[in-house]
Amino acid sequence: MVSRRIKPGHENEYSDWLRRAIESTNRFPGYRGVTTISPQGYDSDVRYVIWRFDSQRNLENWEKSGERATFVEEVKAYAEQFYEETSGMETWFKLPDMHRVVAPPKWKMASVTLLAVLAISYLAHLLLNPFVSPWPLAANTLLFSTILVVTLTYFAMPQLSRLLRKWLYPLNP
Repeated sequence: MVSRRIKPGHENEYSDWLRRAIESTNRFPGYRGVTTISPQGYDSDVRYVIWRFDSQRNLENWEKSGERATFVEEVKAYAEQFYEETSGMETWFKLPDMHRVVAPPKWKMASVTLLAVLAISYLAHLLLNPFVSPWPLAANTLLFSTILVVTLTYFAMPQLSRLLRKWLYPLNP
């Protein structure tokens, strides 16, 4: 996946460049398609382009090709490539209607996650231990880990991120 911000006034050039780049890539072995995303609608200056190949080897052949290098060099006149590095956990803290949100500091994410883990673990053990204590350790661990992950992902973290929104995101609306 590649992220680019189109330079003002270069939208048409970028669109033409992308069309030509896709046509070129279509001729490479293992090419399976491309998806282009404009996160805030068509008028957004940001584009995410997701290139798909059938294998890592074919992807690497395309990435190392002279043809791709020429396209990458050309697009610098129309757009800037940018990188966003995430650990993955901050996606639990994404709130609706908030664009370009900076992830909370890791200590805040860890604190909220610990709060949720403690509550879920305590309740799960309190309710289920009488029934599952004779189970083998591996089965017991699998059950509690599954409960923890599912509950964190689908309930606890989304709810806590809304509840603690002002603390997690003090500078965002």
